[in-house]
Amino acid sequence: MAANPFDIAQRLRDDRDQQAQSAASVNESLAIVDAIIDEYDELIIKLDTKIQPLMPPINEKITAVQTAYLNRISHGCRSDMKWIQIDSKSLNIYNNNDEEVVVYEVQKDPNTFQFLGYYGAKFYRHPKNRDYGANVVLTIDTADANPGSASLIILDSDAAELTGFSTTTASAGIKTGDLIKDSLDDPIIFQTAPSVTGLGTTSYAAYNYAVSGFCTAADNKIYGDQRVGFITDFSIGDEIYDNANKTSSGIIPSGTTITGFGTAVGITSYVQANGITTAIQVVLDFATLSNPVSSGIAATVGRNFHVGVVSTYYFASLSAAPVSTGISSSFLVIRPGDISDIEFDSSKNPIDPVEIGIAEGGNVGKGHQLSLINNGDPKITTQWSEITDEPEPPVGAGRVEYYIGDLQWPTIRVKDGDGDVTTTHASLGQRVIISVGSTTGAGIGYTGTPPAGAIPGDCGTYDAAITTAESEMNDIIAKNTPIINHYISGADTLRSLRDQDEGQAWGYLQSIGYLNARGKSSLAQAQLIEDFNWTDVDA
Repeated sequence: MAANPFDIAQRLRDDRDQQAQSAASVNESLAIVDAIIDEYDELIIKLDTKIQPLMPPINEKITAVQTAYLNRISHGCRSDMKWIQIDSKSLNIYNNNDEEVVVYEVQKDPNTFQFLGYYGAKFYRHPKNRDYGANVVLTIDTADANPGSASLIILDSDAAELTGFSTTTASAGIKTGDLIKDSLDDPIIFQTAPSVTGLGTTSYAAYNYAVSGFCTAADNKIYGDQRVGFITDFSIGDEIYDNANKTSSGIIPSGTTITGFGTAVGITSYVQANGITTAIQVVLDFATLSNPVSSGIAATVGRNFHVGVVSTYYFASLSAAPVSTGISSSFLVIRPGDISDIEFDSSKNPIDPVEIGIAEGGNVGKGHQLSLINNGDPKITTQWSEITDEPEPPVGAGRVEYYIGDLQWPTIRVKDGDGDVTTTHASLGQRVIISVGSTTGAGIGYTGTPPAGAIPGDCGTYDAAITTAESEMNDIIAKNTPIINHYISGADTLRSLRDQDEGQAWGYLQSIGYLNARGKSSLAQAQLIEDFNWTDVDA
């Protein structure tokens, strides 16, 4: 009997139907397991919810301790400032030899710094601890999303593979039509899930660096003052901002870039080797800008500007811009569609990477593990590749910071040409350039007298307030933490059982993805056979 290609095509179509039936059967099993998981969810959420009202009273008392210390500083009973050396360099003096100098700045005193960690319930969440009605195909570990822009800038080392521009990977991890979210349960950056409309490369300033200088209103130049960074380290086309978070404080307009560089002669003051403070002419580098500055900064004051270094990055074009900023944030890529038509990569690990965060809001009840912490680490949600022995990222509930302080207030001495020395209190952020070898006259120092003229007589009241605040904090910690740990312990077994069933659900999801892929392949092969001109072969 002669072979009939259309019989082969029909067998392929029958195979497609069989795969669809098998996927539907597995989907039924998944639905049963998912219902059991939902029962665990309900009980775990009830226990985790009991924890929520017990931590704010502790954290309020922690804040009260910080406030008590801050009040003692602001009342003039203690000083929290110190002269800190921030740089040593060679100063380029106009029409003279270079001179070695040291730059000091008044900063908060690190020797009296203290912090108290807020209390929080920290969860660890496997990828399999998820809603099984959705299909998360991958995680973008590090990307930038900016309000007003529909471009998601991907900073991962494998961004080329994720976007399909790799020369070694056949297909992209992200596809047109995929959805982007920063969280399945409690999104902040993308409150809706915009879809990917395209993939490509773009110029973007992912990282910015501080450089100090000054400017004149309505002029289009920033002059570097040789105190922090060098303006000439950057390039034409780089972006420049007032602040590290790329916002404007009313000096440099948004969207400003560097258009060129030059030098000029300016005036600055420094302490010579003989101890005399003097004004000298120095060679100053400047950068020209695409926009004039809106307001000036005096050369005697200066400030830090921030230059964003523009490079080429891979990006995903989205159907909508984010509602809030996400810098170096992680994002989920969700493949939409019914679970019966799901695509699933069987090589994805059900237990890695682990999501870590604080159980509150939409995250209550999540995770295979919950722990009470007060480590003082940042309150963020991030990803951790535990199985590769990657160090666990710092995640906590945040903290309060304060300074115990001491009885030494920073001063600055200015010596004029006649040898007269004037001593005044230095202010936070004040800087001074002192010649290496300067031993007399002008310089920096300390005094036991606060700027107000004398230490207040009621400082004992502020000391007592600190003692009271610390006592109340310790009391509420001793009262509430055993109760919190009781509820956490009560949910431990339920979390373990749920984790086991989620492993089974993950396996069902893999099966559905495999069966759907095989069915699609059979249908495509059948169509190719049916569309071929077999008459010519039989002739």
